[in-house]
Amino acid sequence: MARPGRSPRPRYRDVRWLLGDRVRRPVLELYGPPGAATSAAASHLLRHAAGRRPFDILRVPVLRLDVAPELTLLRLLEVLGEAPEPLIGTVAAAPDALAPMLTALCREQLRTLRRPVVVLDGVPAGPPGTTLLRLTARILHGTDARVLATSASRHTGTGLRLISRKAPATGEGAAHPAPGRARLSAPAVALLDVLRRWDGEEFTAPVASALRGVDCRTAVRELCTGGLLQETRADRYRLHPAATAEARAAERTGAVTTLDGDLAAAVLDGRADLRDDADAYADLAVRLLCAHEPRGTALLAQLEPQLAGGQGLFRLLRVKQTLWHLTGDYEPVRVLIAVSTRETGNPTTASRVLKPAPSRRAALEEAVTLRHLGRLTDADAALVALDALPTRTPDGWALHTRAAIQCDMGTLTGADRLLRRAVEAHQVRGDRRGEAWAAHHYGRLRLLRGDTEEARKRLEAAQHTFADLGDLHGVAWSSTELARCGLVDGAWEEALGDLARAGVLHLRNHDVRGSAWARLYTGFAEAGARRPWAAKERFAQAFVEFWGVPDRLGAAWAQHCLGLANRDPGRRSPDAAFFLRRAWTDFTATGCPHGLAWSTLELAESERLTVPIKDSHSPKRYSAAQRQFAAIGDAAGELWVAVARRPRGPISPLLGGGVPRDLDRFYPSQVAAAFKADADIGIPLVARCTIPEPWAHVTGGDPPSVSRIHLVLLDDEATTRTASRIALHIDPGPDHPWSTPTADHPWLTARATPLTAADVEPAHAVTLKPSPRDPDGAEFLFTPRRAGRHRLLFTVEDSATATVLQQVETYIDVTDGEAGTPDAAGSPEALRRA
Repeated sequence: MARPGRSPRPRYRDVRWLLGDRVRRPVLELYGPPGAATSAAASHLLRHAAGRRPFDILRVPVLRLDVAPELTLLRLLEVLGEAPEPLIGTVAAAPDALAPMLTALCREQLRTLRRPVVVLDGVPAGPPGTTLLRLTARILHGTDARVLATSASRHTGTGLRLISRKAPATGEGAAHPAPGRARLSAPAVALLDVLRRWDGEEFTAPVASALRGVDCRTAVRELCTGGLLQETRADRYRLHPAATAEARAAERTGAVTTLDGDLAAAVLDGRADLRDDADAYADLAVRLLCAHEPRGTALLAQLEPQLAGGQGLFRLLRVKQTLWHLTGDYEPVRVLIAVSTRETGNPTTASRVLKPAPSRRAALEEAVTLRHLGRLTDADAALVALDALPTRTPDGWALHTRAAIQCDMGTLTGADRLLRRAVEAHQVRGDRRGEAWAAHHYGRLRLLRGDTEEARKRLEAAQHTFADLGDLHGVAWSSTELARCGLVDGAWEEALGDLARAGVLHLRNHDVRGSAWARLYTGFAEAGARRPWAAKERFAQAFVEFWGVPDRLGAAWAQHCLGLANRDPGRRSPDAAFFLRRAWTDFTATGCPHGLAWSTLELAESERLTVPIKDSHSPKRYSAAQRQFAAIGDAAGELWVAVARRPRGPISPLLGGGVPRDLDRFYPSQVAAAFKADADIGIPLVARCTIPEPWAHVTGGDPPSVSRIHLVLLDDEATTRTASRIALHIDPGPDHPWSTPTADHPWLTARATPLTAADVEPAHAVTLKPSPRDPDGAEFLFTPRRAGRHRLLFTVEDSATATVLQQVETYIDVTDGEAGTPDAAGSPEALRRA
């Protein structure tokens, strides 16, 4: 007999069942009515057995919304770790194909563990519970895993392979007496009343706070300590079965619309953060959709970053299966399924899923899918067709998608105007995610123009917003483009490190296409670092990955690079010519004039180097390349054609004619340095990354006669309520009158105006002279009053005439001095030119 206050020892046969090598019936059920503390009894048995021999414990709560057994298996597979590759394909498959796939995948994962114990907490009564236990027993075939299930009543039936035990009525396994309402604090009582009436089940403290509209962390801890809440997973809770049973069904049904509607409104109004518990909000969206509540559709749109792609795979499958079981279809998430399928590397299947969904959103996603397939001409045509569909306001997504396609094609005229309109459209609708994608593509546009400083600013802003919204797909792509900035600047080793990190982010999201582009750019960096063997390997890997997606545009660029990597100066190279011709054909088919012009030029170069003059078509190809570059406004490309046509010899390659100086107009010195030293190595690969404006790499596209404001944060980081120093200088361009040695520098004034909650000293204007030297600049003290992103406006005037010469707006990412950085993905480089 157990001593008073002590828990009795678990039954010896139950401990032996847990620790034995082989058992005939691998499922043990502990049952008892609500309040019997079956969960506590199961935990006590596990602790006692673990003291003798360690084993893996996998806790899987069975929730009310798990209306079919495969939903519980999905939770089990999620607890087992990363989503297996075969599961990704089930997102677009028929719903009835999921259960057999999950059975096989769970069994395969369990085989990798040593005597795992799966704890199914809260198996439903009656036939649903019997079906779940029967399916669970099936996945245990061929494994040494056990299942410990808790339920309110005993289950019987054929094929269960089950041992049933009634939960002990004394000791630790017995029910904990629920504290009376008089013993609870008022906030805990209020929260308990809300949770009893709420139709949701599993939640976190922030979700409870959103339900009540006040901070409920203390109340949650009090209810958990008192035994009225169970911790189902780390920091996730649900009402104890005894407390749930006290709630009248009619009372709960009547409160569903009000409580769920209020919670959805908190999300849509920005008062609740989806990242606090995306699972609970996804379940909320399902309940609202089943009730035909309009806010369900709006909530689903807000949840898209948490549902699409690799990070939302399990969540999206649960939503799809639940809708299918409760309503008979999954139309509300059909487009989202197509988006997720596309972003995990299967755009062809995504296009098939979109076909039965005739809507403006589906038409837009079809255009995006065609872009992922590398069919740029078709994607542009799809957007033209989209324009014919009615819409009350400009569609920011369609505008920035068209600009993205123009960047892919290399036809940049008008892209900046499209992106400005897209930003305005997103702002009107309050669409932060759409605005972030527009900023991302504007960063790509500035990068193509060779203005890496402006590109970094826009891409960092987009990355910060993506991270704030929990959009890991956007974070990975912005990281890739930021890494490309190092390529354009000629910082090869820095770019290699950044691209490696970006590739990891894509792989975590199961984004095969993103990983392939990061690998292709890694080849560019290896080539720039004079490691041709490594570059060739990266290009070959990228080509295979692009071909598997398939992304025809990416495959064309990979083949173009393979053609150059296989070229041997002075010798005929069949492989080089083969890859370059294939690239030329694919660029023509996809509708990429930029890639077509470069492939035409490189085919001319190959023929000039290997084919006798009388048999060569290179003069015609050079002329064709010249016309193609001119057609897209690529002056740098035209210059490369002129450079390639010049005679080259060992005595003075590329000397005279101003050619080196002309290259310096478009590229940083380190990019073209190797070519100017030895033209036989070929045109630098990185030249294909841009369609640069003259001097954009030095002045951001401004003429060399322009003077610019230069801002530097002098301290390592800006923290709340701590003054940080900001230096301001006026940098005249190389052709500006103030840059001459004899220039008479006028006195100017500079003033800083905070646009967010911060203080700046001095508040008055500061005098300075237009010179990059430290003594001629100005210094301000910036003291933020809160963490996050702050904006500052700097105004420079002529002190003699009070004429405003220039205004720039910049941002600073501020960390909390005590709590650390509010978002690890935020930019560490606070100041950029606005």
